[in-house]
Amino acid sequence: VLLAAALALSACGGGSGSSADTIPADADVTVRAIEGLKWDQEEYTATAGDVLIAAVNESSMPHNLYIVDSTGTRLPQFLDLASKGKVQTETVKLAPGTYTLICTVPGHSNMKATLTVN
Repeated sequence: VLLAAALALSACGGGSGSSADTIPADADVTVRAIEGLKWDQEEYTATAGDVLIAAVNESSMPHNLYIVDSTGTRLPQFLDLASKGKVQTETVKLAPGTYTLICTVPGHSNMKATLTVN
């Protein structure tokens, strides 16, 4: 419960995200949406604290990327990958633990990956 509260508090006051043509060199985690309705990896890792996540749409369909904590709570920040070639970044404060990366577009429920934060 404390972890969920800490995550909820740390997630407030932001969420603007940014869009660019290229992946930032300082991205802590880069997640690519690829053809076949999946992420490019099943597992990602990051170091606790402010985590810069870059998401890239390399598929022909629109996607989004949400982070779900171990209690099943979806963090308020998300990345919108509306079209092929779209790159979006978001810095999220994450505590150590295991998170799930998902796409919430209808029919994309198999787009799940694990993010382990140490």
